[in-house]
Amino acid sequence: MPLWMKSSAMQQGLMFGAVSIFSLILMASVTLLYVDYELGNQNKEIVKESRELVQGQNKHIDDDPIEDDEIMAVLTSGFVLAGVLVSLFSAVIVTALSRHSQKRITRIESVLNAAAEGDLSVRTGEKHTINDLARISVSVDEMLSRLEGSVAAMSDISANIAHELKTPITRLRHNLLTLRDEADASPQAHTDAFLNELDNALEDSQRLATIFDALLRISQIESGARRSRFSEIDLTQVVGTVAEIYEDVAEDAGMTLSVQNAEAPLLLQGDRELLIQQIANLIENALRYCPEGSQITLGCGEDADAMWISVEDNGPGIPESEKARVFERLYRVDKSRTDGGLGLGLSLAKAVAGLHHGSITLHDCHPGLGVKVTLPVEQR
Repeated sequence: MPLWMKSSAMQQGLMFGAVSIFSLILMASVTLLYVDYELGNQNKEIVKESRELVQGQNKHIDDDPIEDDEIMAVLTSGFVLAGVLVSLFSAVIVTALSRHSQKRITRIESVLNAAAEGDLSVRTGEKHTINDLARISVSVDEMLSRLEGSVAAMSDISANIAHELKTPITRLRHNLLTLRDEADASPQAHTDAFLNELDNALEDSQRLATIFDALLRISQIESGARRSRFSEIDLTQVVGTVAEIYEDVAEDAGMTLSVQNAEAPLLLQGDRELLIQQIANLIENALRYCPEGSQITLGCGEDADAMWISVEDNGPGIPESEKARVFERLYRVDKSRTDGGLGLGLSLAKAVAGLHHGSITLHDCHPGLGVKVTLPVEQR
């Protein structure tokens, strides 16, 4: 097929041209048949009157058996009937073409939405480039195939690098622990400075191992692999479990954790372990950055079209200019602080929300910071 024939606009134009020509032929044919039928009836009436005249049954015959008004009425009726049939035929053709094009557009849209959610294995299934939409479908499939291969290769490389680095870090930590045990066995042979440096090395090795574990976990969540572990869970029970764990932790830190749980069960399809970790990370962030005496509120509920989890505090909050970046991996608002934070808590929380087709947002509590996780109703 020539390239100019593969244009959707050209194909539709040719189709409408063919439909118009066919419609004119159909209209002329229907009009001709209808007029012929009516004239036939008139002819039969004339023949009947002529026979009656010959037989003497009728002594009067109309000298103008077919009047102009009757001819116009017949022609008008024929055109009206033909017009109705042509309109119905054209409507059927246009509807069929529109539905065919809309099905392709909907398929492309669903494939792109699935790809945006992390599923790069979806395809439109189009094989032939017969028009613009078909070419776009084929291009989308080719793009997703290449993207899937690139992402898979990058994931493999990242996983290999992470595992390759994790192994020496684990070995380093093991050697440091062995050295620390030996130092404890003969404390008189080592100075306090040596022991302090050894403890710092152990702490740094543990921090590195924790960072790599968190990064690998976030990558696994963002890949969508954990969706296979989804099951029906009650969000109120998840919130209750986290609250039971952290009420004593907050009390030990000189803070108060209050819970505003929903009265009725909130059922959804999700990963219980990841949702618990998500809420725990949000509470730990509040405990880490809020001063003693702060109030932290954990709650969940349901709106008309979504379920939600919220963690609010009355601490110092986050500057407005920093809110867009706190979800980045390893990003910390106050880089001078040495509170043990990794800068990965909110990144993991966002990844868990995305895995459940939800979202996470920050808002001011005046004073303090609020974090709200929204899960769509479709996750029920």
